[in-house]
Amino acid sequence: MTNAAGTEPGAAGSPAAARPGPTTSTAPTTPTAPTTGQHGEPEERPLRIGEVARQTGLTTRTIRYYEEMGLLRPSSHRDSGERLYSGADVDRLSYIKQFQEFMGFSLAEIRSVLDADDMLEEVRTAYRSGKVTDERRALLRAALEANDRLLARLDERAARVAEFREKRLAKGERIRTRLAELDAP
Repeated sequence: MTNAAGTEPGAAGSPAAARPGPTTSTAPTTPTAPTTGQHGEPEERPLRIGEVARQTGLTTRTIRYYEEMGLLRPSSHRDSGERLYSGADVDRLSYIKQFQEFMGFSLAEIRSVLDADDMLEEVRTAYRSGKVTDERRALLRAALEANDRLLARLDERAARVAEFREKRLAKGERIRTRLAELDAP
């Protein structure tokens, strides 16, 4: 039996297992370790999975699970097969974590958000490449459709949250009324 995210309940890497408890991180705020390029300018050094885990507060197992789910792809691999991550990869993991922890999204919902963001980025890149006006128009329409689909999903979720909140308010009022009845002389 699988849950809404398509994983076994309680399975390693399931949404419940993928959510670490509250953490306080003393990790540096820069997503990758700085190095110096050939002309003395700072450049990013790719991070290993353990370094990314420390910076994001996620476990290496969770990061690998996100890869299996298609939420993340390492920027590169060493010849040995070791995963290497960029600052953009770390940002994406932080984005996933925020959607889970603060917004309560399932991994399937997060995937939809990330897919829409990826499509919008592809459209942005193609648009800026100097395409002719008709192609740009088509790209902008595609971007607008992707954004509208994402907004519709967010509106649907917000409506469910608002409905749940209203039910909780009504329940609280019923409890207050009963309490007042018991407290009355």
